[in-house]
Amino acid sequence: MIENRFSAPGLVNTLKNRAGFNDDEIDLFINLLELKVLKKKEHHFMAGEVCNYSAYVKKGCLRRYIIDEHSKEIIVNFALEDYWVGDLESLISRKPSIYYFQALEESELLMLSYKNYCYLYNSLPKYKNFHDEKVKRNHYATIKKLSAAKSASPEEKYITLMQEQPQLFQRIPLHYIAAYLGIEPESLSRLRKRMVVKLKIS
Repeated sequence: MIENRFSAPGLVNTLKNRAGFNDDEIDLFINLLELKVLKKKEHHFMAGEVCNYSAYVKKGCLRRYIIDEHSKEIIVNFALEDYWVGDLESLISRKPSIYYFQALEESELLMLSYKNYCYLYNSLPKYKNFHDEKVKRNHYATIKKLSAAKSASPEEKYITLMQEQPQLFQRIPLHYIAAYLGIEPESLSRLRKRMVVKLKIS
């Protein structure tokens, strides 16, 4: 379901504080957006589809995942409020995505279409700078995660996730967190128990 009117104070603050937009530029940006409401477990889009929107998470939580050759789901990341979701490669190339995006709770997305994305990127320098910085940060975060996946222990990955996104543990089922960490749910349960014991001892 896609609607056209909404209130977006979180996004307005982001555009002011991170992108330096003035009021007119914020109005322009907001008027180009649509609101999409997702039910829990509903997919935003699926592998094989072309990504037609860059979407800001106004409310809710989504997961991005792929399905490997063994039909196993591999979770790439989670997106909470104030995150942007989408497949930039698919959006720009107009080729099918390899990713699935699924709402883990009822969610609201503010959708910027490919057409409006191109318009803003090419006509509003502040948006181009904001977008490029966001892409750069995401690139560095991806490299960091890949490095950790190769070298960090499950306990180290768990601690990092607790430090960087502690709210996930209150909002996301543990079997999804286990899949994100690359371990079985039983292993995550044992790991959490060990961490509790360590905290009590310390």
